[in-house]
Amino acid sequence: MHNQNSGNRDFPNEPLTRRRMLARLAGGVAGLSLADTFLFSHASGSQDIAGVLPAATIKRLRTFDYSGVHLDDSPLQRQMLAARDMYYNIDNDDMLKGYRRMAGLPTPGRDMAGWAAKSTSATFGQWLSGYARLSRALEDKDLRDKCIYLILEYEKTIGADGNPRIHGIYGWDKLACGLVDAAKYADFPHAMEILDRITMWASRNFDRSRVPASYRDRAGRGPANTNEWYTLPENLYRAYEITGNRNFLDFAGVWLYHSFWNRFASTTTPQGVGFLHAYSHVNSFSSAAMAYAVLQEPKFLRIIRSGYDWVRSTQCYASGGYGPGEWTLPADGSLGDALAVRDDLAEIPCGTWAGFKLSRYLMEFTGEARYGDWLEDLLFNSIGAALPTQPDGSTFYYANYHLGMATKIYYFSKWPCCSGTYLQDVADYHNIVYFHDDEGLYVNLLLPSRVQWSRNGAAVHLTLQTDYPGKEDATLLVETSQPVAFALNIRVPSWCHKPVIAVNGENVHESAESGRWLSIQRTWHADKVTVRFPMLPRAVPVDRQHPHRIAVKYGPLLMVQDARYTFPIRGQQSLILPNLTKVSTLPELHLGATHTPRYNPQAVLSDIGTANGEKVGPFIPLCTIDERIPYRAYVDLDRKTFF
Repeated sequence: MHNQNSGNRDFPNEPLTRRRMLARLAGGVAGLSLADTFLFSHASGSQDIAGVLPAATIKRLRTFDYSGVHLDDSPLQRQMLAARDMYYNIDNDDMLKGYRRMAGLPTPGRDMAGWAAKSTSATFGQWLSGYARLSRALEDKDLRDKCIYLILEYEKTIGADGNPRIHGIYGWDKLACGLVDAAKYADFPHAMEILDRITMWASRNFDRSRVPASYRDRAGRGPANTNEWYTLPENLYRAYEITGNRNFLDFAGVWLYHSFWNRFASTTTPQGVGFLHAYSHVNSFSSAAMAYAVLQEPKFLRIIRSGYDWVRSTQCYASGGYGPGEWTLPADGSLGDALAVRDDLAEIPCGTWAGFKLSRYLMEFTGEARYGDWLEDLLFNSIGAALPTQPDGSTFYYANYHLGMATKIYYFSKWPCCSGTYLQDVADYHNIVYFHDDEGLYVNLLLPSRVQWSRNGAAVHLTLQTDYPGKEDATLLVETSQPVAFALNIRVPSWCHKPVIAVNGENVHESAESGRWLSIQRTWHADKVTVRFPMLPRAVPVDRQHPHRIAVKYGPLLMVQDARYTFPIRGQQSLILPNLTKVSTLPELHLGATHTPRYNPQAVLSDIGTANGEKVGPFIPLCTIDERIPYRAYVDLDRKTFF
């Protein structure tokens, strides 16, 4: 490690000021000094950083990075605003008390409970991250001030040697994320100086043995304690991206998880990846993504492409959630088996965070629309279906899809890891609806919202009006300051066939393939685009070994049976879905509806019955189910299921 000033290598005796940081964040290579340009230049002949280029040069699409996107009224927007208020009102002294105690400072405030009983190190950095991102997205000065105040007060507790008083690598990684986001989104460059200081301490003190994760004893004694070291590179590479500080680059390289990632370098069906901690290993793909962004080695892109396909094809339930008991599973039917024996079937806020990031990185790097499918599943059926975090630290952790009956309940311990990622998830709603490139605007998700963009000197304002997925249609109003040509690209979900899209009342005849972008190239000024994604009920088998153990989806929504109206009766007919047609391609079996059901966020799927024509009870979207209301998400079509 190089013992250099954190970030300002041009003037080593001067701090990295807000103006200098913002210039770097906004300007890419053009905003860097001569020394910075030399550091980043592939042609410079630098032997120790050869091949390192600014990440923007390899991105096909870009997010709006929490600026220029406004969410309008919807259940998801209300969820986000409620989270903003709840997390904002967590007492600052309570959050800081554990750190102050360890530093021997006065300790006003109350002790927190559960995972935060000794300190908030398991979630503190994630809360900082959420505050910073939401402060940028909402232009919320109060959130920004809270974020900065917490960092400055926390800084007082850091040891003279740089000891951050954080619980191991696990909490340190989350703190690194929060500090990077504070610099990037809360315009607080001093956070990078703090991160450099604690990075130097970590480089001297962290155990570098990098023990591979493994299931130590399948009889039940649990996983090896690896401290999730393999998630470290992502935020260290992000810190390097915005500062050029070699300390971050070097330390990121220490933690690359080659023993796991290389299994995905040339296949989507890797061997030996079962019974690993699910969230952290999916999250580790974001470290591989940032390794690709900074180092530009093609193998990292191959790894995250294969990793995504592996997760989606072998690890996910119909909700997009994954990780029964928090484990990855071999593709041998264990995923379907787990439905009969477990109720901790998916770690929702944390799992959503890893899925959001991996999907977003892949959309940026490749420009492929198909990666939006997982974002949509997670949005509506995982984090969008989660119970809200409560002021006392009660947190929704696991989703339950148990075959017999399931309910939503809060985790047994207060302030767990998912209380950190919950805030990051809802902040990220602003960052996954729209993308853009130099030529056009991309609509990834149909969520009531507005976006501001510029194209060839013209201001572009798009308003998206919709009740989707309660209804099939949406309206996009495009207004520009002057006529301007660009491509408006709309993602067609993979489940959707024959979408109907019109511009100013005239149907668009461009081919619209499922899982692709439909691109409308024209000169825009004051135009109206209408979109309809026809929805039909369909069955989604849990895995290849259980082709008849299915969930019902309608469009993007996971529909569940209201289990209050059912009871086991011996000898009752098996559940039958009308006009069931098997298709060779999993995971979806398509159903033909015998009636046209009424669908909106509160409606029921009423045309599902038993073999003798009796109803088995209403089906409703999982995202509308409240706490402790019994429901059934999966059923067996080929067995006598008692309803």
